[in-house]
Amino acid sequence: MRTPQKISTQVRHRCAVACLALLVAGSVHAHETGDGGIPDTPGLQIGASAALAYLRADNPLPAVRLPGVLGMGDTPTDQRKGRLEHGTLEAGIRLSPMLGATVAAAWHDKEPVHTEAAWIEARPGADSEWTIGAGRNRVPMGTVLSNAGHFDRYAQAPLIHRATFNGDWIEDGVSVSWRPHLDGVWSWLQGVDVGTWRATRFPGSSDAPWAPVVHLRASLGDVGLDGFASRLQPRGRGAYVQRANSGHTHTAPQCNTSLRDITCFDGTVDLLGGSAVWATPLPGVQLTAAGLLRRESGDLYSQNGNTRYRGRTVGGWVEALWQPNATWDLGLRLERLQGRHALEGPGATLVATDSNLLPNQASQRAAAMLGWRPAADWLLTLEGGRERIAQVNGKFLAVRLLWTPSPLFAKNW
Repeated sequence: MRTPQKISTQVRHRCAVACLALLVAGSVHAHETGDGGIPDTPGLQIGASAALAYLRADNPLPAVRLPGVLGMGDTPTDQRKGRLEHGTLEAGIRLSPMLGATVAAAWHDKEPVHTEAAWIEARPGADSEWTIGAGRNRVPMGTVLSNAGHFDRYAQAPLIHRATFNGDWIEDGVSVSWRPHLDGVWSWLQGVDVGTWRATRFPGSSDAPWAPVVHLRASLGDVGLDGFASRLQPRGRGAYVQRANSGHTHTAPQCNTSLRDITCFDGTVDLLGGSAVWATPLPGVQLTAAGLLRRESGDLYSQNGNTRYRGRTVGGWVEALWQPNATWDLGLRLERLQGRHALEGPGATLVATDSNLLPNQASQRAAAMLGWRPAADWLLTLEGGRERIAQVNGKFLAVRLLWTPSPLFAKNW
């Protein structure tokens, strides 16, 4: 006998954030496929960055879990008190007008060093509109979505970003980029990226086939637009049955042995995302909006049951930034996250509980930020915040100092 069950999750996020963090960032700037990292002309450039932070909060940061979100089930490392938030080392080289490469290593606090980029890129000529690249890189989604939580103005990554990718979306792949020099009616089109990516990271799986990704960039007057789409087909995507002591990991459990304390998903994942940045007529005022949709369909199962699953996680954030002069920044970010899930089959309620879809609870966040530039390339931010996650209210404070100069070393030949 099949037991149908529908679980719907509405998650809204608002949070006012007061921040006390210390961050040092070198000359590495977050970049997308085909943009930055590699010198424009033949030569070599080297950069480095680091980030130190100190946070105070009522509850662990980030939140231990996001109820009603089908994730990987691990528990993020508590970022309260002093820690190394982020550090990077990067080198880029252009051997000729047609060939270049970049490599970037990064680390977070006491975690092992990992590779954020190892990318080689070719183009027909110095002024070519076309490039083709291969290796490891950030999957192109647009700078707003790609840079969220990565040397960001705000202490925490947006909740929808965490819910969709469980961290940064970095993969191995091949991508063709087009940066057209168009005039007239088509001048709004700024760029196109079309590629295929390995899709081993969440929401993909180690056994997933390569996934297509399409990204478009446009400009309409004072508004910059980005949008992307992808389809993944994870097989045996494991997730932990989340407990207070689950621990933090970047590796999903395997589904080919015991199902003890894990859930598994086989099916399709459709990803859609977009962002808009508007330089308003008001002096120094910029408005940003970004959103992500993750839609999944397939088999969701654990040792307690086997169900047919359909789910949708959608959310985003809006952000206002006022820069009255070159020294001061004042920002506000409001977030919302919403999920809907339907399970049908034996043990649907138990599988939903194992998968973190029950209990059905809402979350909210809003963040406010004051930034000061004591010198060129440095930004010291003060944030204040309040969030409601898993029906628990919490406040947090942090201070962050970002240093993002031009490359530490650059030489043309």
